[in-house]
Amino acid sequence: MKIDDIFPDFLKLTADAVGIGYAKTKLEMITLVWVNQAFCDSFEMSEEEALGKSPVAIIDSDYVDDLWEMIQEKISGGQKRFSIDTSCKKANGKTFWANISFLHLDDPKTGGRYTVFDIREINDLKNREQAAELALIEHELLYANMEALKVRLETAINTIPDPFAIYSSKEKLMIWNPAYAEGLGELKKGMSAESYLRLGLDKQSFPDAIGREDEWLQDVLVPFREKKTHTFPLVLNDQSFRVQQFTAANGDKLVLRTNITEIQAQQAKLESYAEQLEKANQDISYQALHDELTGLGNRRYLSMRFEEMASERERKGGELAALHIDLDRFKQINDTMGHAAGDFVLKAVADRLRENVRTEDVLARIGGDEFFILIRCGHNSDWPEALADRIVRLVGRPLEFEERPCRFGVSVGVAQTPLIAAEDLLTSSDVALYKAKDGGRARAASFDQKDLQQLRETKKLSDDIQRGLECGEFVPYYQALVDAKTFEPQGFEVLARWQHPTEGLLLPCSFLATASEMQLESQIDRMIFKKAINECATHFTDGFAPSLSFNVSLARIMDPELVTDAHRLHYRGQVSLELLETIFLEEETEEVMMRIDTLRDMGFDFAVDDFGSGRASIIALQNLAPDRLKIDGRLIAPITKSQSARKLVRSIIEIGQSLDVRVTAEGVETKEHAEILSGTHCDILQGYFFAHPSPFEEAKKLILEPPKKTA
Repeated sequence: MKIDDIFPDFLKLTADAVGIGYAKTKLEMITLVWVNQAFCDSFEMSEEEALGKSPVAIIDSDYVDDLWEMIQEKISGGQKRFSIDTSCKKANGKTFWANISFLHLDDPKTGGRYTVFDIREINDLKNREQAAELALIEHELLYANMEALKVRLETAINTIPDPFAIYSSKEKLMIWNPAYAEGLGELKKGMSAESYLRLGLDKQSFPDAIGREDEWLQDVLVPFREKKTHTFPLVLNDQSFRVQQFTAANGDKLVLRTNITEIQAQQAKLESYAEQLEKANQDISYQALHDELTGLGNRRYLSMRFEEMASERERKGGELAALHIDLDRFKQINDTMGHAAGDFVLKAVADRLRENVRTEDVLARIGGDEFFILIRCGHNSDWPEALADRIVRLVGRPLEFEERPCRFGVSVGVAQTPLIAAEDLLTSSDVALYKAKDGGRARAASFDQKDLQQLRETKKLSDDIQRGLECGEFVPYYQALVDAKTFEPQGFEVLARWQHPTEGLLLPCSFLATASEMQLESQIDRMIFKKAINECATHFTDGFAPSLSFNVSLARIMDPELVTDAHRLHYRGQVSLELLETIFLEEETEEVMMRIDTLRDMGFDFAVDDFGSGRASIIALQNLAPDRLKIDGRLIAPITKSQSARKLVRSIIEIGQSLDVRVTAEGVETKEHAEILSGTHCDILQGYFFAHPSPFEEAKKLILEPPKKTA
């Protein structure tokens, strides 16, 4: 909470010293978190010296205990706004009297409290009060010398700017200053307190008394007659006063009125700003928890309410259900009709969802076109699935935007306790949503026992992958890359294998998808890369150093560690990085292209893997300028039996030649495959006919003892 942001013009409001303190708990002493310039001037300290101090530091040590006791008494009595007179202390040790107005505000969000206090120097007022008290004492001591006392007392009284009077023990007006008579006409010595007040009533000078004069008169006179010391507020001629009444030993009553109109105005301003602060906090809290477009709760709101509902379930029982809702074909609306149409659809969907949920249900928008509903239900309730079907049927109805139809569907994933733990509810509804989409979209699907088992298996595999990375169980296997004309080994494609301690050697198909979901694919790529480079750099120190080709994910390409590893690379052979054709096309962003250029400048080659399995265009290949194309093995397999398949492969090879890109054919399984491809302009061959993927000790023999091409 930044005070300066909420009160940008606060310094213009008052010349009084104003400070704001904060305490984390209601019992803890506050510390100063904000002061104005007047505060610094009054106490002769800088803002830096003031902030973080306890207000006790500015109170005269002789008055600290009494002040703290009075504050605690008023707070305990439920008062949030009050004022106290006390002696304050400047930084140089000098003291002065001040009236301190306090305003306490609880902070419901943190459990702490703010205290706003306005400090107004009242040395003059205290001096006047003391002078009046002295005058009263002198009156009692020098009663015998009435004339001398009268002169002195009247002189003292007339110097006091605030209204001042003395009444006898019989309530007769004896002495007063001009301010006491102001606005009421001529006063007469010996007139009663009641007569004085009636002068004001006749002139309607007391606005609080209008319409209830007799009742008001008694409210003022009864305490005046009964109490020795009495303080009460009084409004006179639109000015606010604090009236203080003291009773002398002889029964005389001294009355002093202090004008507090300005103090009250400042207090009202403080209260107004405090209300603005509270409203601003409420607005900020609302904005932080709600989606601006639809007005629904956002992801943070969903998380907060989920924790509340989960806790309530533990206390009261019952079950929870989560509905994960996603719009089908929403992207097409944005792409073809514009974002205004997309926003229109999202707001309409939000309204339709509101119409179909109960007031106690939690509804949130958590992403672009994703919504969430949390509901409480009974054990084995069919309400969540019924609601999901209802949403699919009613929420996905077509809409019209600017007389153009917007057609979309709704897919819903449902998950319920107790089948799954409450903490897994949101994740499980996401799994169910994917089931709905895989089943054809525009439908609802529920998370069931089969999904639970699959989730447990995935969780077990995820933990195992993490452990495998920690233990270095992922190892490189090498498959030979041979010259298409001579069949002599040129290098290796390095493949990932998992040397599992109990399952044995595992292929990527058994772990790579889960590793990718866990965002651990890049770490596996890095482990394979470093191990392979280390093995080959250690054994091929002289003579021929085979090229090494690595399959890498896009995450590995963008990983800063790859650049770090490249700087530490000490291998004489060529190192190539292979990316799937779909990645080259779908991730052709400026950032990706800049990273590829950086790595190419560092000596890496780039290959398009599984070419022919995606949608690569000639323009895309020209833009990306890969060093090699690897023809997908599924295109190579039929060339021994199909003339059209051979023509297709030759066409791809010719494309590579025209672009000055070397071509590798993978999936060479038989001698016939090898001979057909050897007769083309293909550069490199790869497949089981030459070698299966193998550990380094076995693979290096192909380099040291290459096989001869036979006729």
